[in-house]
Amino acid sequence: DSGWEWTNQLFYESYDTLAESGYGFSQFHDTSVIEDRFVVAKEFRLDTASVAVQASPSARFTRFRHADDYTNEYFDRRDLSRPPSARDTRLLATEIDDDYTEYYVGDYLDLGIAVLASIDWELGLGLLAGVRYDSIDMESRQPIDKLLLPSSSNFCLPPGDCVDEQASATVDGVSWTLSLSYALPGGVVPYLTASEQATVIAGQGGEISTTNIAEGGAFDTSRLREAGVKGELIDGGLYFALATYVQERTDFSAQAIVTNQATETEGIEFELRWVATERMLLTFGYSRIEVVNLNTLESGSRFSFIGADDVPGIAPEALYGGALGGVLLRPGAQGARRAGIPENILSLTGTYDFGNGFAVSASVVDADSVHAGFSGSVTLPAYTLVNVGMVFETERWSFSATLKNATDERYFRSNFPNLFGGVIVLPELPRHMQARLRYRW
Repeated sequence: DSGWEWTNQLFYESYDTLAESGYGFSQFHDTSVIEDRFVVAKEFRLDTASVAVQASPSARFTRFRHADDYTNEYFDRRDLSRPPSARDTRLLATEIDDDYTEYYVGDYLDLGIAVLASIDWELGLGLLAGVRYDSIDMESRQPIDKLLLPSSSNFCLPPGDCVDEQASATVDGVSWTLSLSYALPGGVVPYLTASEQATVIAGQGGEISTTNIAEGGAFDTSRLREAGVKGELIDGGLYFALATYVQERTDFSAQAIVTNQATETEGIEFELRWVATERMLLTFGYSRIEVVNLNTLESGSRFSFIGADDVPGIAPEALYGGALGGVLLRPGAQGARRAGIPENILSLTGTYDFGNGFAVSASVVDADSVHAGFSGSVTLPAYTLVNVGMVFETERWSFSATLKNATDERYFRSNFPNLFGGVIVLPELPRHMQARLRYRW
């Protein structure tokens, strides 16, 4: 027996999603993914350390079909404070299977190999190091006969000479991670982490746009630098974790319009869990986060749709029934802040187990006010959200009930904050109940 463990893992997932909205745009995803991963692992002892290593080649194949229409089916078409009516009726692209703003069909094959090692020395020092190489062959095409021309994505008339009809490419990249920790006496562990991840820039349906492939934007690297301390005190009854981090990443979104969004995130996170008694658990959390859109910071401006508060000299009703867009100038880091994300969030959660399968819980979340959109003209008010719940379990039965928004707080969230945030905000649900009954056999 060499001590090596050999494992083969096969994964398959498919999803077929149709989304049709009275206030947004319709879209569908038809995507499947299959991956085979072969893992070779071994654990062994050195004189003063324990070592665990893994090596894993893998193959992952993704096939996608995705389409949406955000040209005719723009936001802010209906008043969300009123019930649906005949005025909301409209012909959706998904109903006629035509006039889409974007329609992508394609696939990509990711061949990768990864190596990971974890070393723990008896003196308390720990090291986690890993590296991965990926080579990805990708292709995507657009059926022009299904597209609306001109549209918000393609500014030309039929036959669609401006459309990136098809594109293919082979890209590769290296990902790595390095984390160093030291276990101090008393259960306190400070640590440092640095990592970079090379990844495909795909949409929510797993799709890759032809333009991204053609312009080299379908593959990019995210970077993370993090420092923190965590530990367990009072015989494990008190756990805490404090971390500060800086992350730079590129993501893809339909709201990007012209380019993928490169962002830099700086934040602090703190968590405290206290086992007050054998039956009571209390958890406190705090996060402070700032997200800056690097594309916007570089240009000092970005494209956005214009809301009534952006043009106070024009009567709001003069704008409704259409969508007004333009380039907004907001230079500097404050102007490039990503909207819709509260800077400070506090949370407190408590659970109490009465025994015999019965337990109750309560949580309070407090969030700062925040601008709804890039222009900063609309501000979402701060809010405090309270939830309470209970659960009862037997050997086979489980019943749970939760009173959401127990204080009936009136609060909102931004919708597509960097594009439509100044035009439309979504009211969250008032006080309501959720219940679940489950039987296990």
